[in-house]
Amino acid sequence: MSDVELHVKAARQKRSAALDEFEKKRYMVVGDLAIKAVEQAIEALAALDGAHFHLHPRSAHSNRLRWVKERFPLLSKDIDELWGAYGALGYGGIDGERAKKVIDCMERVLGEFESKSSIRFK
Repeated sequence: MSDVELHVKAARQKRSAALDEFEKKRYMVVGDLAIKAVEQAIEALAALDGAHFHLHPRSAHSNRLRWVKERFPLLSKDIDELWGAYGALGYGGIDGERAKKVIDCMERVLGEFESKSSIRFK
C-alpha cells in the first residue's frame, strides 16, 4: 500500500468514526477524530507532491498547517475552527453545538480537498 493509499484509508476511517461518535452524542472525541481525519487527508495530498510531514513528528503539525493554508487559503477559517475546537471539546466539551461546527468544518475541508484532487475521502 502506498503512502497516499494509507493516508486516504486512515482519513476515511477517522471521518467515519467522527460522524459515528457525533451521532452517538460522544462529543468529547469528535474534535480529536475530525482533526485526525483532516490531518490524514493533508498527508495524502502532500504525499502526491512528495511531502511526508509525519516523518518529522516535532514539526509535522506546524508544517501541515502551513502547507494547507498556502494551498487552500479559503479553508483557513475552517482549519482554525477545527484546531480551536480540539481543546474545547476534548477537555470538558459536552457541547453538541460545538461538535456540530467541527463536523461541518471537517466535511467542508474534505469536500474542498476532493474537488481539487482525484482523491475521495468520503
